[in-house]
Amino acid sequence: MSYGLLSLGVQGVRASQSGLAVVGNNITNVNTPGYNRQVAQFNSLEGGGVLQDSTQRIVDQYITQRLWADNSRFEAAKAFEAMASQLDNTLASDSVSLSAKLDDYFAALQAANDDPTSITNRELFIAEAQATATRFNDLYDQVSQQTETVNTRIRELAEEINSAALNIADLNDRIRIAKAANKDAFELLDQRDQAVQELSQLVDINVIEQGDEFSIFIGNGQPLVVGQSFNPMVSTPNELDPTRQEIGIRLAGRVNDLTGMVGGGELGGLLAYRDDVLDPTLNELGRLAVVFADSMNQQHQLGMDLDGNMGQNLFADINSANLLSTRVQAEFADGSVQIVDSSKLHASDYDLVFTSSDSFRLTRLSDGKSWTDSSFSVAATNTDVDMDGEAFFDSTTGELTLQIDGFRLDLSRSGGFATNERVLVQPVRTAADDIAVNIRDGRQLALATPVVVAPDSSNNGTGAATVQLTELSNPKSTDPRDSIAALMPNSGSQLTVTADSTVVPEGYTVVSSDGLALSISLDPDDSKNLIIRNADPSLNGEIVMRVEGVPQDGDSFVIDFNFDVDGSDIITNVGVSDNRNGLLMSDLTKAATSLEGSYQETYGRIIERVGIDTKIAQTDLRASEAVLKNTTAQREEISGVNLDEEAVKLIQFQQAYQAAAQIISASQRIFDSLIQAV
Repeated sequence: MSYGLLSLGVQGVRASQSGLAVVGNNITNVNTPGYNRQVAQFNSLEGGGVLQDSTQRIVDQYITQRLWADNSRFEAAKAFEAMASQLDNTLASDSVSLSAKLDDYFAALQAANDDPTSITNRELFIAEAQATATRFNDLYDQVSQQTETVNTRIRELAEEINSAALNIADLNDRIRIAKAANKDAFELLDQRDQAVQELSQLVDINVIEQGDEFSIFIGNGQPLVVGQSFNPMVSTPNELDPTRQEIGIRLAGRVNDLTGMVGGGELGGLLAYRDDVLDPTLNELGRLAVVFADSMNQQHQLGMDLDGNMGQNLFADINSANLLSTRVQAEFADGSVQIVDSSKLHASDYDLVFTSSDSFRLTRLSDGKSWTDSSFSVAATNTDVDMDGEAFFDSTTGELTLQIDGFRLDLSRSGGFATNERVLVQPVRTAADDIAVNIRDGRQLALATPVVVAPDSSNNGTGAATVQLTELSNPKSTDPRDSIAALMPNSGSQLTVTADSTVVPEGYTVVSSDGLALSISLDPDDSKNLIIRNADPSLNGEIVMRVEGVPQDGDSFVIDFNFDVDGSDIITNVGVSDNRNGLLMSDLTKAATSLEGSYQETYGRIIERVGIDTKIAQTDLRASEAVLKNTTAQREEISGVNLDEEAVKLIQFQQAYQAAAQIISASQRIFDSLIQAV
């Protein structure tokens, strides 16, 4: 009997001691990241007694997997929101605000128009034009800095993912060894779960438990960790666009690109931000810069400066030789992109892939719109491509010319194009960085119009006319007479426009003093505008005369040059007080110069879009954070250490230990009594 009591007491002490050890381990690890509480398991023995035969690690694998997924979504939303908020604050900052600078630009232009004879006002406008170009440059620098930030972080994340993957592979091996030796590996299992948790912060993962090991897959199922081995992530510059870091995984010595397949985690958030916000913003700023410079240049070229010369480009030529080739990124082909109609430009890059040696597909990346070679009208030669939707493609010689969305693409490759060969087309990506002022002298500011119109003194009606030059015959000439040679080729050239109701529908005739055959037609958008051109449609040059009031038949208006010439045919007496072309330049502030509208409307939509993206990102962040907190709370409720609960167990095992010790003591007393009785 006493032996039975002693055995029970010893078993009770040992069991309570084991329980105290488990509880103590839980309490000491209450602040250990990733620790899962443990519970001592007791079994009664046949014939009496107790045995603490095992310890259970409390884990709900479903909750753990969900925690990893929620953690990955939260970190992606966090990274996206942080970058979007930074961009939103940058665009809203007064120090780089393009909206305020455009207001200053047009205010300076208005001051120059108010007194076109003032050299001071002209110089001030040139200075403001320079400041506007600089603002475009500064804004591009501010935004593009995020590109380098993203690139740097992608490189760092690749290294961090590799480190975490290596750690998980090592833990897989250590757990395998421990299990083979019939040892508990609770701490190692906790460390592996925590390592996976940290990996999920970096990238979205799919974890598959295979026996005692974890296999981890990313992207479209690429193996990152398999058993005791891992495949390293690699960050490399994009083959066509070195300014973009791509992410891939090295399998069997070959790098598989995962850039478009990675979602979740900080890496997925950064890649999504770059694709959805950063790149579109750079393209939109670039389009605005191109549209602004091009529309200003076109109107300025139609004017005349203080010295009687036709206006030069106010801003640097958007199709300068050094820019044409930078808009095409190709590994094997040579190419160029020319902007032919800035008002039709989209804020987008384009992906051109040759689906075979004699076929291709062009995709606008902003919205996925695609064209194949059969989508274009076939031109006989590359020089015949002069309208959107036309293309010339000679697969034998390796020549491709196409025009779409306001730009013309020319490609050539000796020997022809190869199947799956790709070309990246970026018509506007760096335009905000490229914009610069072209003229430096206020006298070169072309505020005047080279032609004037006057009514005949014998007119009887109430008609009043204004005139403007809308197309040049020779854009490269600085001499006004050469610039509209198809209409007024000589210093003494005049055009006489006479009201004649018998001419239907125009109601007017036009006669050249040089005997040129001219045509006159009504503007289809405004019947008060009369369009005057050479009768030969192959000759460029156009004058628009606007008639207000009601002229009577026979009333005439004479269009003349806005200057005199001396005996040496040198231009003199330039209309220095004329500001008509300057006013037309000012009117561009309200014109729909792009697909988005006016300059301010276009920039406003950039601000609006980034603001909306930022608000959505903030909402997503709050939502994903709430989900993560809820999942974390569920995990803690199941697997976390509750100090109150452990304190109760501590007292329970302590009292059981003391009671078992009393059993041993009672057994000893009984044994002593038996000895004394003998």
